[in-house]
Amino acid sequence: MLIDEHEEVDKKESEETGEVVGIAMIAPGEMDPNEGLRLQLLMLSKEILLGKAAMRWETHKQYTDVEVGEIINEAQRMFEFVKGPDES
Repeated sequence: MLIDEHEEVDKKESEETGEVVGIAMIAPGEMDPNEGLRLQLLMLSKEILLGKAAMRWETHKQYTDVEVGEIINEAQRMFEFVKGPDES
């Protein structure tokens, strides 16, 4: 039973990764630089927040969900930082 649960999680993660990879495979000429940067920051933000959630589980055995809104907020913060005060 535990193996089945892990297989389901792995399958779901690979499907999600496939969707992100599909989006990232848009031709460079079709995406403006800001869109490309935002997409990269969204993926980075997701990885960071999922990593933090995994660490909470490993250290404190506390399960926390990572919500889409959190990912977007963190990506926006990073975007504002990268673009600087003059370009936001």
